[in-house]
Amino acid sequence: MKKVLAVMTLCLAGIVMAGCPGSNPSNPPNQAQLAPGYQNAADQQMGQILSGAHAFYNRIQQDSASGSMQLTPAEKTAFNAFGVSLNAAQTVYLAYHAGTATQAQAQAAVNQVQQQQAALPIPGGK
Repeated sequence: MKKVLAVMTLCLAGIVMAGCPGSNPSNPPNQAQLAPGYQNAADQQMGQILSGAHAFYNRIQQDSASGSMQLTPAEKTAFNAFGVSLNAAQTVYLAYHAGTATQAQAQAAVNQVQQQQAALPIPGGK
């Protein structure tokens, strides 16, 4: 995990340095392009986080059902709680995407999913 953080930090530093050609207001940097269907950067980021969390959940669920992974009772309890949070966050995110929930509400739900996934006592949760 420390190696991953170190590599990510170095990459971020390189990107920041490469993206700083000067502060010429007549030549502003280009905004990152959004993937189709997203309204703004926050919408895209939350959508991608939830997509990854769903993929993780489905993989653990399939591995458990196939017998290639055995979850202890404590792991099952934590995994099920994660699934409930993931479903709730998806509902709030879709409401935000549709304009009936605030970005703060959606972000709080997504943050909870990320925290629960990181705390899972299951390989790949962290």
